[in-house]
Amino acid sequence: MLGGQDPRAYFIGYTITETQRAEVSGSNGALLSSSEGRNRWLQVSVRTGTYTLDNTHKVGEQRIASGGPGTAIPVDNDEQVVRRAIWLETDGQYRNAAEALIKIRSSKEVKADTAEGRAPDFSHEQPHKSIEPEVSFTLDRKPWEEKVRAYTKTFRESPDILNSIVTFFSAGAECVPGEYRGNAIAERADPLPAGVVHPRQGQRWNEHRALLQFDWVDPKDAPSDKEVATASATLRKEMEGLVKAPLNEPSVGPALLTGRAAAVFFHEVFGHRAEGHRQKDISEGQTFAKKSGRTDLAGVSEHR
Repeated sequence: MLGGQDPRAYFIGYTITETQRAEVSGSNGALLSSSEGRNRWLQVSVRTGTYTLDNTHKVGEQRIASGGPGTAIPVDNDEQVVRRAIWLETDGQYRNAAEALIKIRSSKEVKADTAEGRAPDFSHEQPHKSIEPEVSFTLDRKPWEEKVRAYTKTFRESPDILNSIVTFFSAGAECVPGEYRGNAIAERADPLPAGVVHPRQGQRWNEHRALLQFDWVDPKDAPSDKEVATASATLRKEMEGLVKAPLNEPSVGPALLTGRAAAVFFHEVFGHRAEGHRQKDISEGQTFAKKSGRTDLAGVSEHR
């Protein structure tokens, strides 16, 4: 129906994500929270206009707002209620997209666009549908409530550690990651820029934070209490050492990245610069602009 409106909606995409989550959190030997929840989130993408020029087109250095983050919808499988929620969000997204397209079409900057700006805003693709099977899980939170108390209690015994937090959470049917986190303070006699007063001794202190995380999919792969205790002892020793360590002066040197850090670094410095829509945006790093079809890297270094 929206395809017959003016302006017409030539593309509509729907994503519904259902999440089931359980979370248990403790601090300094005490339980902070223990809860479970379930929700469904709807995201609707509406494009008005044509593949060549639609509501996502950027005008100069400004992108006209034309969408939203989505909305919560009922978790009950009541078809009529869910349909109504989907239609209301679709109608709202269409109105935003239509208003944005009108502003774009009337802009003088669009009429005097560059060659990159005149490139199509969207590619022609076949419709795609993906429906994953429904999943759920049951979790007895009581054992984890005791664990988060025990895991954080050991940090309470250290005079150098101000706070410790352990969070266990389970999401989906098989994804059961756990997060283990500790915070420490550095008590120093020399003045520090922050000038914060230590709540226990009235001394100035500087804050240090460390994160230790365990991830697993199959419950049988969860770390044992002994493994967590060993990792906790190491973390506590490192934090207490950090408190007593002298401040290091800023320096410049080489860095070696491995694992996830290397992947994120590559994604940030190369991945974004290879995305087509960013090549149309003059405020982005257009490293590979006008390089389509070329097999050499001549001229790339000048855009670093």
